[in-house]
Amino acid sequence: MGHPLLDEFCRAKSLLRPEFFRRCQRVFNAEVTPQLDEIETLRTKYAELEAKLEALQAKAERKRKDAEAVTA
Repeated sequence: MGHPLLDEFCRAKSLLRPEFFRRCQRVFNAEVTPQLDEIETLRTKYAELEAKLEALQAKAERKRKDAEAVTA
């Protein structure tokens, strides 16, 4: 379901060998950490876009109310 190495780690039933841990560290640093960083970057951008959308919606709502007040 997740990264294959994480799945292998979770399936281990006994003590794991040191070389397996070193392999995990290499793979996690090379593959998993950059993916997590990218996810965090995307979350930040998403939050910024949501804030911008809310601001634009509020501005549009104010304009709509102003236009209704002028025509009323």
